[in-house]
Amino acid sequence: MERWVVLVGYMGVGKSTVGPLLADELGVGFTDADEAIESFAGMPIPEIFPRRGEVWFRRTEERVIRDVLAGDAGVFALGGGAVESAKTRDLLGRRAHVVWLRLDPERSWERVSGSDRPLATDRGRFLRRAARREPLYAEVADQTVDADAAPGAVTAAIADGVAAAGPGGG
Repeated sequence: MERWVVLVGYMGVGKSTVGPLLADELGVGFTDADEAIESFAGMPIPEIFPRRGEVWFRRTEERVIRDVLAGDAGVFALGGGAVESAKTRDLLGRRAHVVWLRLDPERSWERVSGSDRPLATDRGRFLRRAARREPLYAEVADQTVDADAAPGAVTAAIADGVAAAGPGGG
């Protein structure tokens, strides 16, 4: 595989669930951006926000994404806000087949409310943030997949899109 397959979408759409399944299907490695950031920071994301702040998190996220995409291609699940960075959007356009896992924000809220996610504590803010990010997901996406389907069906749809795009396709 020449290009990365990068999964984008809002919190709770299933990027971390579908990513390993897709990597197995394609016979490549899987990287979860949140896990890579936690490894870099030496602490879990719920601790990063209160200790270091969102600005530090976003700068670190840009760096980790750049470093991962410089390596051998695989499947990479990004955090929901990664597309807010113009640098990241530009890099994705050059290095990846980007798949937007699209899900109604109310459904995402149902999936993540009550979790330890630092940006999933207030429903109104959660939905406004989703509305702000959706045009960015659409901008970077080479493929859009309904994330309300079963993980196996989502994985199959992505794999079909990757195959149709060809080895170097976006």
